[in-house]
Amino acid sequence: MLARQPSLLANSRVFQVLSRQFNTTPASAVVCAHERRANKRKQYDSSQNARPGRIITESHNARSILDHSSLRVTRQLEMLNVLMGFEQANKYALMDPRGNTVGFMAEEQTWSSIFGRQLYGTHRSFNIAVLDLNGSVCLRIHRPFSLINSHVTVSDHSGQTVGESHQEWHAWRRRYNVFESKRSGMNQFARIDAPFLSWDFAMADEQDIVMGGVYRDFAGIGAELFTDYGLYAVCFDQLALSQRYAATNRSSSVHVTEHAMDLDRRAVALGAAVSIDFDYFSRHSRVGFGGIPWFTFPMGLSHNSSPSGNDDYE
Repeated sequence: MLARQPSLLANSRVFQVLSRQFNTTPASAVVCAHERRANKRKQYDSSQNARPGRIITESHNARSILDHSSLRVTRQLEMLNVLMGFEQANKYALMDPRGNTVGFMAEEQTWSSIFGRQLYGTHRSFNIAVLDLNGSVCLRIHRPFSLINSHVTVSDHSGQTVGESHQEWHAWRRRYNVFESKRSGMNQFARIDAPFLSWDFAMADEQDIVMGGVYRDFAGIGAELFTDYGLYAVCFDQLALSQRYAATNRSSSVHVTEHAMDLDRRAVALGAAVSIDFDYFSRHSRVGFGGIPWFTFPMGLSHNSSPSGNDDYE
């Protein structure tokens, strides 16, 4: 169980700054699913969340964030990272399929974390707080220092562990094992096995049926080449997944579940999205080395800037 650490996020002023930063929805954002029948169907099976052992139930404050067919996760542009190579704390906006902001995620800051970001880059340990629109902490995402394979733990606001995401080493494939917390211990409920350089991270069960997934969307040439600004779609049910794969003409080749993920599994999927962002799409966070501008290196990039992310395994 994670120890709760003091954070600047409890200050309402910080929350107001986050709200202003994410007030505008990017025009290039791609919504993976539309809530066309939001008033005619439930977004999840409430009976699953009422089962014994569930941590995030219908009365939990994280429900206001997770109770959607999908979430669009937008990572804030870090100007000091772009201009000077100074690694800043990561901040994300969480939006529903209609583009309405439903919450925020922000990396907690301490003096040690500031120095750790400059020295260790994407290998650093971090604590991320998931906030609702009232500024209350709903979930916490923790990752310890990792040299090779990352390990993310998701807990609720009381510190109770909801689940974990473990990166699995492979020479070229992008693999994760995803677990939920049970009374008997951790139980694996999904696996991610994405191809080389893939932007699609489908979460499949042991029968290879896709139950959800994390999908990175194209943010534009300039944003992709020169920044770590990122757009992600985290899909939780059949509606979101079917529309996602139909848009890419892959619906016939993918077996999609008929059941929605419960709230615990959705929380773990959100934690996996953060882990994927750090592991494979934070290229500019791997250079700079304590504030040294990235453009001082030959060709503007170091050997660690490979978009494949395979340098994590070195």
